[in-house]
Amino acid sequence: MGMLDHWQPVVRSHNLSRRPIGVRVADTLIAVFRTASGEVGALSDVCPHRRLKLSVGCVVGDRLQCRYHGWTFDTAGRGESPATPKMMACTTSYDVREAHGLVWIKSRTSDPPFPTITASGFLPVAILEHTIPAPLELVVDNFNEIEHSGTVHKTFGYDLDRLSEVKVQIEATADSVHVVNSGPTKRLNWLYHLLLGVRRGDIFHDHWTTRFSPVYSVFDHWWTSPDGTRESMVRWRIYIFFVPQDAKSTRIFTLAFAQSRYPVGPGGGLRLAGWWLRREIDREIRADIAMLDHMADYSTHIEGLKLSRFDKVLGLTRERIARIYRGQSASWRTIA
Repeated sequence: MGMLDHWQPVVRSHNLSRRPIGVRVADTLIAVFRTASGEVGALSDVCPHRRLKLSVGCVVGDRLQCRYHGWTFDTAGRGESPATPKMMACTTSYDVREAHGLVWIKSRTSDPPFPTITASGFLPVAILEHTIPAPLELVVDNFNEIEHSGTVHKTFGYDLDRLSEVKVQIEATADSVHVVNSGPTKRLNWLYHLLLGVRRGDIFHDHWTTRFSPVYSVFDHWWTSPDGTRESMVRWRIYIFFVPQDAKSTRIFTLAFAQSRYPVGPGGGLRLAGWWLRREIDREIRADIAMLDHMADYSTHIEGLKLSRFDKVLGLTRERIARIYRGQSASWRTIA
């Protein structure tokens, strides 16, 4: 299997109206469009006639019309030429699915399982998308380690002065990597302590599982008292899907859910605080992007790096990205 053989989120559903949108996945240009009947199609964003981007065209009925010469294509990629009616032209089309507020695509020839998104008891609070100027492996590296949380993040993470006390457990299967972290929470401002029900000296729990068809991580965040008898008032569950645009940039789609123990209306008052939760998650992601924007070296190999106990996941995720996601039989150590 190659990268386009896995289900990939490419655009938020509410952003796709009758105007087509051009996206890039695995260095492949794809035009996504919604027909008059509401069906979503995804085609190669290169018109087979004269190579204009189909995404700069328009939707006419249930077909995508090229802006250059008016050729039209249905969602299966079957094309027609108004100037030469007997000429048939086909272009690459993709399987499409709308789910969880996103449009997903994959190749027509593959049959991977669709990602399982489970958030029973949680309230949806955000669907976010960001572009990161870094290769897939480096973006996954950043989100799948917590050593930087003591310096980079404001809400989620650990006290820098007590980072040595953080416990890390790593479990790996043939197609997943599961990490369990717990340790003294970072210092929050007084309002966050009050709203989240977090006290100084509490333990921050950061559990995540990364899977590789497609590449995505599921994070669970919450706080407890040191003895575990008291839990914070709010929990987060966050899904982050990593979609490579090309060798130098990655698009991430974030589905964020929250759970509240406040006995105030539906969702424990989370609907009223949704704007704040979205802002916090977006701010924390942008803090990660800022770090990746200032990397001195964007090579994806890890030989020669001085790695700490938090970095064992780097080799585990790289092997699975190469084998499962990229479909490479060669050693992951050769990826650059």
